[in-house]
Amino acid sequence: MGISLYRKYRPQDFGSVVGQRAAIDVLTNSIARSRVGHAYLFSGSRGCGKTSVARIFAKALNCLDRQGFEPCGKCRNCIDITAGDSLDVIEIDGASNNGVENIRGLKENVTLAPFSSKYKIYIIDEVHMLSAGAFNALLKTLEEPPEHVIFIMATTEPHKVPVTIRSRCQHIPFHSITPDDIYSRLKYVCGEENITAEDEALREISRQSDGALRDSLSLLEQVMAAGDVTLENVESLFGAGSRHSFERWIVSLRENTEDAFTALKTMFDSGASAVRVFEEMFSLVRDLWLVSKWKNISDSLGLSESEKKFINEEAVNWESEKLHSLLNNILKALTDARLGMRNNILLGSFILNLYASPDVKAVNLPRPPVFRQKINVQEVLNADADTDIDTDIESEIKEDTVLKEELINTAYSKNFMIYCALFDSRPYLRDNDLIINTAHRYCYEVLKIDRTAAELSNIFGNYDRIILTYGRNKTECPKFTAEETGKVKPSARKIKREIPEDKEKNEKVIEVQETQTAKQEPSVFGDFLRRLSSLGMKPEVILLKHNENQENQENQDDDISSEDTEGENE
Repeated sequence: MGISLYRKYRPQDFGSVVGQRAAIDVLTNSIARSRVGHAYLFSGSRGCGKTSVARIFAKALNCLDRQGFEPCGKCRNCIDITAGDSLDVIEIDGASNNGVENIRGLKENVTLAPFSSKYKIYIIDEVHMLSAGAFNALLKTLEEPPEHVIFIMATTEPHKVPVTIRSRCQHIPFHSITPDDIYSRLKYVCGEENITAEDEALREISRQSDGALRDSLSLLEQVMAAGDVTLENVESLFGAGSRHSFERWIVSLRENTEDAFTALKTMFDSGASAVRVFEEMFSLVRDLWLVSKWKNISDSLGLSESEKKFINEEAVNWESEKLHSLLNNILKALTDARLGMRNNILLGSFILNLYASPDVKAVNLPRPPVFRQKINVQEVLNADADTDIDTDIESEIKEDTVLKEELINTAYSKNFMIYCALFDSRPYLRDNDLIINTAHRYCYEVLKIDRTAAELSNIFGNYDRIILTYGRNKTECPKFTAEETGKVKPSARKIKREIPEDKEKNEKVIEVQETQTAKQEPSVFGDFLRRLSSLGMKPEVILLKHNENQENQENQDDDISSEDTEGENE
């Protein structure tokens, strides 16, 4: 039986470790300066070299012929540690030996001196799997071990290790290995094994391994078992979810052909993982989006020459906003895939959302021409309220934020109800006319009431006209003379004016105005707002007075009822 590639090419010295330069520098410097700690915690993702580095570190500490910080690999201790036969380097699987009794056995052997080495080294893999009792049993020993004992613990989830344990260790994080480093290692392995492999196939394997060198060697071994290491065999192994298949998909999406759907359906039908499909799709579209925003960033994306060429040529056909919208659709589909949605429903939902949004189309697609009629805003404002007002007026007129701030500050100090109605409005000036485009129907109806419109004209009397608009509705506030404005009060139930000489004619006008204004009795809420404004925005005063009046009324009712009761008893 042959040895697996990940076991055969496991690094045996610090120089062979790939992609962990920071962690290696810490360990080699501690050996060279004779400042070795008593406990280490190695954390990182799967397949990044935590256990391999722990064994190399153990060999370097117990090597009989060490030169500098590298183990010789030829002495008795190095050979025994490599073969796993050393009695002074004990490896413990934390997942299967996680009980208190296992740690108690370890504590009993800690005090024993090493057999043939300088240090007795305990390597505890998957240490986060230990139980709470086991961690408590290990705590005291880990804090003050004998001088000849060193603990090396490895974990993929350091947050599950109690902080009391982490604080007693030197925590050395291991990082995911970059696709470029994995590609270089795979190329080296193929050269050692005399395997002819396509560069694009090795690039695809390095991407699919997700930063784990062990996974990449296992995938390479699977492709070798299926035949030659070619991109075609790699695609068949991964269910056609390779980088090149998604490059063809993105082109078909831009050209708006049926291949955009059939290509995805083929991937799902071939057994590809839905999560993996959308992850690879997101990776490609992300690269396109980055290159569309920053032209010279393709060199830092870890791409091959052919992939870099495709990205640079395809990115010019897309706008960054379109790619951003496409990325959002992919993220939504990825979330649904992780929640376990069926593949056929997932594919249909993704295509539906994709073509429902106009932003996913590329910039070179033909678009229907848009014809927009130019409208004279002044003529529309002068028209009757029944005349249709096109909503394009709002898009042509920019909101005057300085004017709005001035209006609401003035209204705040004079009429709180008008201040509330103007808060979300969009005011602007046309010549010396103030046009107030209200945001809500309720605000428009409040401001167009006679007494409110009169108060509005009173507050902003420096404008020729004040026009209220909401959608297709338009109302002009009445304009009073200076003498008439002084007699108009916002809380008055009737608008009174002086009677001119033509007394009989104007008496009828006043009667009509009194009849109209009598119908507009102030509501309880409007009365509350006016009282709130007059009291300086202190609603607790109103509530307190209301409660006092209510209590007084209840006390009076109680007194009357008690007098009636006494009369009946007599």
